[in-house]
Amino acid sequence: MKPTKTHWLIGMIVALAMVAAACGGNDDDGDADAPAPAPATEAPATEAPVPAEPEPEPEAPEPEAEEAAPAEPEPEEAPEEEEPEFQPAPTEEPEPEIELTATWRGVTADTITVGVTYLDTELMVELGFAVNTWGDQDLQIQALVDDINERGGINGRQLVALTDKYNPIGATEAEAACLRVTEDNEVFAVLFGFLGPAAVANTCIVDTQETILVGGIITPDRLAQARAPWVNARTTREVSTSALFTLLKEEGMLEGRSIAIVADISAAPELENVANLLRDRGVEPVLEVATSSQVADLVAENQEWAALSERIRTSGADTLLLVGNASAGVENARLNGLEVDIWATDSSGLGANLGSHVNPESARGVITVGPMTDAQIFETDPRFKECLDAFNAKHPDIEVKHPDTLETGDPRWFTSLSFHCRFFQIFELLATAAGPDLTHETFAEAIANIGEFSVAGQPYASLGPDKLSSNDSFQLLVQDPDVGAKGDLVPAGPMRDATP
Repeated sequence: MKPTKTHWLIGMIVALAMVAAACGGNDDDGDADAPAPAPATEAPATEAPVPAEPEPEPEAPEPEAEEAAPAEPEPEEAPEEEEPEFQPAPTEEPEPEIELTATWRGVTADTITVGVTYLDTELMVELGFAVNTWGDQDLQIQALVDDINERGGINGRQLVALTDKYNPIGATEAEAACLRVTEDNEVFAVLFGFLGPAAVANTCIVDTQETILVGGIITPDRLAQARAPWVNARTTREVSTSALFTLLKEEGMLEGRSIAIVADISAAPELENVANLLRDRGVEPVLEVATSSQVADLVAENQEWAALSERIRTSGADTLLLVGNASAGVENARLNGLEVDIWATDSSGLGANLGSHVNPESARGVITVGPMTDAQIFETDPRFKECLDAFNAKHPDIEVKHPDTLETGDPRWFTSLSFHCRFFQIFELLATAAGPDLTHETFAEAIANIGEFSVAGQPYASLGPDKLSSNDSFQLLVQDPDVGAKGDLVPAGPMRDATP
């Protein structure tokens, strides 16, 4: 449109200039008409009455002057009729107002009510399972809700959040929290869900109570039971393992490797799939084995690894790939003198979560794959900053410290704020895309069609009909025992969109 209009304007300016020139010429011609009587004064000498007939000739120039008016390309002012095409009242067409009504349980004409479950971190500290609480999560959640509502809500409806904390040690309290949130309060969706041993209670939300869940841990078995839409912000082991191999290959680190694969008991069912992902990239494992000892049974683990270490050494492996929780493999590889590089498919047992029985020095140099680190999110992530600014605006007296500066006993405000931020952003995105007629069906359509986006901690994210975990952001990470109290993971390569 812009080039066409510009050309037209130039054409009009030129045309107007020609018209102006022509008008100037006509004025001169008009003055030239005045001398026409001069021949008449000369006429007496030549009996002017007859010669006066040449006067038609002077009029001949007038047609020429009119020819000069081919500036009458003013018909080219016809483009002015194109004006509507260029200046059509910039989409000022009044949009038809959609009358909001109650469309689903938890959705009224004015509000959308969601439940937010969260870990009882105070109890975790009390029981000795953690050294830091996550701060007052109710304050964080309400600040995020207020921010959405102050920006106009979701398609004109205000968001209401009902919170409930749970003990993650088992499923009993989590299931009770599920019923309180979904049955007693009839929410449209639940955010966060349940983690750890309590994760089995996620089926209470999506199956028993037939309520949307944004969060939790999706497994194929649990997903098969779901009767309501379910998405989360995590990735499956298959996706993260594939991303690990993709990034290692891009760095030229797979070529020529002799890799022994060891899966812990929880990851044993995925051993063959992991081996096949390696084969897909041209690497044939030299050993594939799964351990049989329970992760919490350190004595049994150590005994099993003493024999297993000899098998690894005999296989000629120069690299040990740990599938599942990496703690036992990391510690025992060093205790048994294995001179191998160690890679891990799962970052969950590394970083600051390295097992308490593991010597931090044993984990030096272990390579894994993961999303943005806490430090990266805090320092560089614009989507997290939106939530941090919203919280600071409501609670300027509370300091959300950089995750690397926390000391024992300091509340980990950052940890919980980044989690809640991510879940609220995903929900807001999908509920907005679902439109004013907010139902399970329109929410499911939004999941299927939303495509690529970004949320806190995930610069590359997407959802689709067969992709229910949002994260696509991966980078190689390496364990550094010199960071923090007992080591942490630090970036070892650029962040990439490592999923198809």
